[in-house]
Amino acid sequence: MPTAVDTGVRTRGLAEQSISAALEADWPRAIDLNKKILGAVPEDVEARNRLGRAHLEQGKLDDARAAFAEVLKLEPNNPIALRNQARITSLVEHKTKPHLTKTRTQSRLFIEDMGKTGILRLMNPAPPHILFKYSPGADAELRESEGLIAVHARDGEMLGFLEPKVGRRLLELLKSGNQYVVALVANDQVYPRVAIRETFQSSENAHRISFPGHHRPAETKERAYIKGTFFRLSDDDDSLDEPASESDVEETVADDASDEAGSADERLPVEDDGDEDDDTEE
Repeated sequence: MPTAVDTGVRTRGLAEQSISAALEADWPRAIDLNKKILGAVPEDVEARNRLGRAHLEQGKLDDARAAFAEVLKLEPNNPIALRNQARITSLVEHKTKPHLTKTRTQSRLFIEDMGKTGILRLMNPAPPHILFKYSPGADAELRESEGLIAVHARDGEMLGFLEPKVGRRLLELLKSGNQYVVALVANDQVYPRVAIRETFQSSENAHRISFPGHHRPAETKERAYIKGTFFRLSDDDDSLDEPASESDVEETVADDASDEAGSADERLPVEDDGDEDDDTEE
């Protein structure tokens, strides 16, 4: 008969595998692995949250709802389960299906020099039942709309607009050759956000910083932008003080890709309009 230590070691290994499966968008495998964990440790809240997320990513709303309901029996105030139950309820009420995540979560896209990556709030966001179709980490894209920048999901659904001052700056940079990747950070109606990273800087913009509010001195600019809270932010805008390694970010993205519970002890800075007029040389 396995000891408690043996069970703990085995379930930790299975949890790591399930997180990897979620990062790879291998949802059937994620379901199987989390069910194995729950067979050994039925009270494992994190595994139940991961199981619910995996069902949700396959469009199995009833199974996802049941998994999160089990979490709430164990922890009535579990924020991940509560948030996902609200998401499922909205999808069902509006007869909307979630947009299925089929590609690997590209956490490396958001590890780069300071000043090249920004977390931006969406203005005039789409209704909740539209935002709830997309999971944190979902790819998005920027499109010009009457002098502003709109953020669209990959299937064309409009998610919201960037703040005008921020949008105008990025629009100028886009038109002069810069390229960016975009991902949804938070899909809540009150504080929806996207992460945007510069992937190519044209020679014309050699001395222009995409996100001045996130610029740091040269000796600190090679830092992981996100640690402990990527895709899981609170409503405040405290600055990030401590650098993180790439492995920290991979683990954090995996946590939310599988909706593993965790505390948000650090905050991502959100782009401030006040910095938009500064064209600081690197």
